[in-house]
Amino acid sequence: MSDDHDIAEQLREALRFLAHDAREGYSSTLALLELHRTGTEAMPMQELTQRVERSARRALKRIDDFVSFARARSQPLNPEELDLLELLFDAVAAGWHAGEERGVRLKVVDAPDEAVLQADRSLLRSAIARLLQHALDRARRGSELRCTVRETAQAWSVEVDEVPNAAAAVQAATPTAATEAPYAWALVDLVARRTGGAVKQWDEPGQGVRLRVTLPRV
Repeated sequence: MSDDHDIAEQLREALRFLAHDAREGYSSTLALLELHRTGTEAMPMQELTQRVERSARRALKRIDDFVSFARARSQPLNPEELDLLELLFDAVAAGWHAGEERGVRLKVVDAPDEAVLQADRSLLRSAIARLLQHALDRARRGSELRCTVRETAQAWSVEVDEVPNAAAAVQAATPTAATEAPYAWALVDLVARRTGGAVKQWDEPGQGVRLRVTLPRV
C-alpha cells in the first residue's frame, strides 16, 4: 500500500468519525437538555446532571479510543522485552472502578509467574486496556470477568472470559461495544496484527463473552 493511499484512508476514517461518532455524544447531551426544558415533567436536576455527565464521558471515551487507534496505526513500532502479565494486572487495576460501576467483577486467574515477549510497550498496554474495556462494555451486570495469560509453544494469549451469575445468564448481551466503542476493539485487533498476532471473540447466549489476543513469544 502506497503512502498516499494510506493517508487517504486515514483521512476517510477521520471524516467518518467526525461525521458520526464525535457528534453523537453532543447530540445526546443536547437531546437530554431539550427533553428537560420542554418535557411535561422535568426530570430532577440531580438525574439530569448525572445523565449529562454519563453522556459526556461516553463521548470523551469515543474520542480517546479513536485518537489511540489513529496513533497505533501510524506510530512506528518500538519493541522491547516486557512481561505481558504485568500489563494485564495494570489493566485490571485501572478497570476496577469501571467494573464496580457496571456491577462486574474483574479477576486474574490461573496466570503464570511471568509471560515475557518482545513488543511495543505503549501500544500493547493500550491494547490490553481496550480489551478489558470491550469486555466490560459487553458484560452482563452481576457477572465476573476472569482474565488470564496462557502459554503455548510459540505464543502467549491474553484471555478474558465472562462468567454470568444465575441472574445475569438470562440477560441479553449489552450492545454498547458495537454502538459506543467501535475503535476500542479495532485498536486491539490492529495492535495484535502489528505485533504478529491475532484476536478472536465469542458471545454465545447464556455463556457470556469470551475474548482472546494471541501474540508470538519471539
